[in-house]
Amino acid sequence: MTTQINIRLNEHLLQEIDTVAHMLHVPRSEWLRMKLAEAVKQDILKYREALAMEYTMGHISFKELQTAIGNDAEDVKLINEMTQKGKKEIDKLFGD
Repeated sequence: MTTQINIRLNEHLLQEIDTVAHMLHVPRSEWLRMKLAEAVKQDILKYREALAMEYTMGHISFKELQTAIGNDAEDVKLINEMTQKGKKEIDKLFGD
């Protein structure tokens, strides 16, 4: 399934995009999809730890985490659950 979006670009950037797409013999939209996918993948790799932290803090859902990092989300979930369980045990020991 695909969803159409609309964005505004300045003329100079659009001309540069068109030049590269023409040079590579691909439609503008295909080139933009490819570049956007590459950028998203790079950001996910760059921010994996931050995504895990956002999940443990409750700022993103497990589904969002799983969408971003795939099967590794299960490991993050397990580590988070074990950490929370350990914290509760420590709180019991020290009466907090």
